[in-house]
Amino acid sequence: MGSEAQDSARAQAIEWHIRLRQGDDATWDAFAQWLAEDPRHADAYDEIEETDLTIEALLPDVTFPEAVNDDDIPLDPPASRWGRWGLVGSLLAVSVAAAIIFVPQLTTSRYEVATGPGQREIVSLDAGTQVMLNGSTRMTFDRKDTRFASLAAGEALFHVQHDSARPFRLKVGDNQIEDLGTIFNVVRDAGEVRVAVAEGKILYNPEREAIPLQAGQALVDSSARGSIRIIPAPVASVGAWQKGHLVYTGEPLSQVAADLGRAIGVRVAVSPAIAGRPFSGAIAIDGNDPDQLRRLMPALNVTFEAGPDGWTMKPAGAGR
Repeated sequence: MGSEAQDSARAQAIEWHIRLRQGDDATWDAFAQWLAEDPRHADAYDEIEETDLTIEALLPDVTFPEAVNDDDIPLDPPASRWGRWGLVGSLLAVSVAAAIIFVPQLTTSRYEVATGPGQREIVSLDAGTQVMLNGSTRMTFDRKDTRFASLAAGEALFHVQHDSARPFRLKVGDNQIEDLGTIFNVVRDAGEVRVAVAEGKILYNPEREAIPLQAGQALVDSSARGSIRIIPAPVASVGAWQKGHLVYTGEPLSQVAADLGRAIGVRVAVSPAIAGRPFSGAIAIDGNDPDQLRRLMPALNVTFEAGPDGWTMKPAGAGR
């Protein structure tokens, strides 16, 4: 593709990138037609997606017609307008560290939202339904189906407006959670799924085990153990991480380490010697400063040691 044609494709890709944020079915159909016109259109769009945060700074200068159809996208726009996109070629070489990454799937209505370590994001799906993502979390949503979500990794707190005609369903790997009018928290990491309910009720794997969970209950599904456990969960502790609190009632230190890593934004490993040790108590997290791990050592009866790849939780007195 020549330089002029390449700049034109990139500029059109930028306009599509902006339109699709509020796009309806007609917009997505028109976008699919544009992609089908030339295989290089998809390449141009991929480049724009990878520099999403850099392009944000250019959005105030973007203008385009209200109607969305193929005729509205000029193939030979004035040179003065496309000159504005001359920056795109150099911007594509910039490495962008995105805290929140939106990755629309080119041939579907689904899109991904991911948070970086120690960061959070709120996604509103419909009236009364909201999802808060904790740090180091990756989820998929659907523009055409606000009653669908998928958790690939990390932790999220769900406030769901119940609709018996259209139940909200969350995919967690090979598992599924169906809402029955609920506030619930879900964690997926280290081959384990944990669900805790603060309000209402959910159904875990409705087509298999069909396990109901009510407020004050939690479920731990461990693929390593091949077992599902139902345990008590104080309502006040469900999703308490959004307020800077981590509450435990006998959970292993391996879980505490994973939770600290998400909350503070650093990698926290745990020595195998204490990974299974249960801990009960409440931990207050103040921002993202990893040095606060040291003040937690007496409460957890452990030692935290800093290393090139993060921190390691070891038995108290280790290395002294």
